[in-house]
Amino acid sequence: QAMIDGMVSNLASRLETDGKDLAGWQRLIRALTVLGRTDEARAALERARKSLADEPQALAALSDLAKTLGLGT
Repeated sequence: QAMIDGMVSNLASRLETDGKDLAGWQRLIRALTVLGRTDEARAALERARKSLADEPQALAALSDLAKTLGLGT
């Protein structure tokens, strides 16, 4: 569990530096959801939307992911 938490933390840190990585955001949001950390997944979703605000296709992909994972729209 500690190794998984470390990997998730490393990914989150990298995305704070390079927020234009849609696939990275999707992995982080999925991982947090699978770990039952729904509030953190929603917060990551909002950070991803802010980071990718100028990319309509990325925003659509994030909305689809949110619906699929039960995180809202």
